[in-house]
Amino acid sequence: MQKSKFIALCLACLSVFIIERNSWSKDTVMWGHNCIPPLYVCEGDKVTGVAADIENIIFENLKDYDHQRLSSNVERLIDNLKIQDMFFCNVAMAKNPEREKFAHFSIPMAIVPPIHIFIRKDDHAIFGGSDIVSLESSLKNTKLKFGYPASRSFGKEIDAIINSHAKDSHVSASYSSAVADQPINLLMDKRIDYTIGGYFALKIAAKKQGIEDKILSLKVSEKKDYLVLYVICPKNGWGKTMIDKINTILKKEMPTQRYFDLFKPFYDDNTKDEFKKQYEELLIKPLSK
Repeated sequence: MQKSKFIALCLACLSVFIIERNSWSKDTVMWGHNCIPPLYVCEGDKVTGVAADIENIIFENLKDYDHQRLSSNVERLIDNLKIQDMFFCNVAMAKNPEREKFAHFSIPMAIVPPIHIFIRKDDHAIFGGSDIVSLESSLKNTKLKFGYPASRSFGKEIDAIINSHAKDSHVSASYSSAVADQPINLLMDKRIDYTIGGYFALKIAAKKQGIEDKILSLKVSEKKDYLVLYVICPKNGWGKTMIDKINTILKKEMPTQRYFDLFKPFYDDNTKDEFKKQYEELLIKPLSK
């Protein structure tokens, strides 16, 4: 009897050792992010926001890995993705040809309302006085200084326009990690006359600085549709396997109400129906193909 108890105890200890050893041997995936509200809202070590909530859902379903978040500027995030031996991924990245060279992309997993040009309210007449403006036409006016965050992608249409004018003397790129706060600062300091960015991100930055009533947002005629975002991982075997797992999770989660509800910061009572329509068209409809 004592011998049986001893054997049972040994087996129990061995099981605990195996479980602990397996937990020690889990791969750790680093999830990089740039603090751009409302995708990522950073308050000290606390990270919330739409993309952070999507990450949490992914973490729930990938329990074979340990997960850690890393706050960084977009340039560093891109550099980490190019290091092929790193377990590194990013949620909520726009797709462009350059990024497709070094990263695997998930299926579409998030949408962002159309980007806007931001100007000082007092300059509205200079930009035509309408609620919509052409970026291409504005960039041809060399008297107006344009500033943009170099690390951001606004979709192939807008990226192509900006890149074609990037070397112009009245166009300047910013390399700050504060991709929402700095453009607003430059705008109010009159170092630039207009900038471009996500509607909510720059609105939040302006509100935080107490100058929301001094700026104006204009729709961009060349990009009136929603921006689609993806999860990306390195373009190697591990990255492909990880993206395949993430796609399985997204296909299960995106049609659910809890996933749609994560996007509440991107719409209000007036825009909810339009956002829902775009959500169905750009995220749910492709799942049936």
